[in-house]
Amino acid sequence: MLKLRCKECNYRFTSKKSVMPKICPFCGKENTLEKVKPMQQIIDEVIDDMES
Repeated sequence: MLKLRCKECNYRFTSKKSVMPKICPFCGKENTLEKVKPMQQIIDEVIDDMES
C-alpha cells in the first residue's frame, strides 16, 4: 500500500496497488504524485542535517 500526495493540489490518499499512479484522482494533473515520507524519516533527515 502506498501513501501518496499530489504536489499540485495537496490531495493525500492511499493506493492499494504497488504501482505509482500517474494522474491525481482529485485534480487530474499528471506526474504530480509523490510518496509521503513517514514522520520518523523526516525527523532523522533533519537531525542528520543539523549534525553535519
